[in-house]
Amino acid sequence: MEKLETQIKDMMHKAFYDLLEKRVADPPDYKWITRLYKEIRDRLCNILVMLGRKDRYVYKEIKESMDVELFEQMISHNAFSYEDFYKLIEYVFYKCKQLGSAARDIETDEKLSEIKEFISSGNATFATIVPMFIKNANHCIDNIYSDMKKLKEKLVPTSQ
Repeated sequence: MEKLETQIKDMMHKAFYDLLEKRVADPPDYKWITRLYKEIRDRLCNILVMLGRKDRYVYKEIKESMDVELFEQMISHNAFSYEDFYKLIEYVFYKCKQLGSAARDIETDEKLSEIKEFISSGNATFATIVPMFIKNANHCIDNIYSDMKKLKEKLVPTSQ
C-alpha cells in the first residue's frame, strides 16, 4: 500500500510540474504563478501557526517580506529583476532552514544551490527559474511538514 501511495504521489507531482512548466511559458499565467507563490508563503506561515507562534515576529516578517500583491504586480508588469527574484529565492530557503530541522539544512542548501547554479549557467529564464524555485521550495517545506508530523506521532502516539 505504501508503494502505491508513493507512486501516486510521484505521478501527481510530475503532472503538476509538467503543467507548471507549460503555464509559465510565454505568455505566463501570472495569476496562477502568484497563487503558487502565495501558497509557499502561507505554508511557511502555517508552520508557525502549527507551533502556536502566529503572533510572533517571524510570522509577520514572512507576511510582509513575501507581499503577494507586490509580487503579482512586479511579475505581470515585467518589473521583477533577476536580483529581486534571487533575493526572494534566498529568503524562502533561509526561512525553510530557520523553521525546519537542522538535520535538513544540507538538503535545503542543495536545493538552493541547484537554483543558484542554474541561474549562473546563463541558461536561466523566468520560465525556467520559476518551476525550479516552486518545486524546490515546496520540497523543502514538505520536509518540514513531514518532520513535524513524525515528531507529533512520537510525542502523541495514536491508540491502537
